Amino acid sequence: MAFNPGSRHGQRMADINMTPLIDVMLVLLIIFMVAAPMLTTGVDVNLPESRTGRNLESEAMVVTLMRDGRMEFEKTFVREEQLKAQLRQRAGQGRKRPILVRADHAIPYGRVITVVDAIREAGFTQVGFVTQGIPAERER
Repeated sequence: MAFNPGSRHGQRMADINMTPLIDVMLVLLIIFMVAAPMLTTGVDVNLPESRTGRNLESEAMVVTLMRDGRMEFEKTFVREEQLKAQLRQRAGQGRKRPILVRADHAIPYGRVITVVDAIREAGFTQVGFVTQGIPAERER
């Protein structure tokens, strides 16, 4: 508490010191600004490179195949049977969004085709493959 110099002698003023509160809030803001991008990146997959193509990840559903054999659909790890069931459920809901397959560069081709077959069996016709762009300095 602080004393008000303009008032009667010894009367206390009921003010809150805002400096520590602002310090704590700024530290929390910085922590969240640094941590937020780490929470949205997803799993790390070594994608093949492509010179053409556009980014459809914002409007499409994504199936990710990782090098260790795990599979992720819409940010949830699933087994192949679960993927088929979830795809059938989404296809039955009406509007069929495109589906993108993110497969690690080292995944066997047959495994990728198995997932694409499951997607098409569920009734989805728009299937794309996610690649990473080639940096401009490597294109030359």
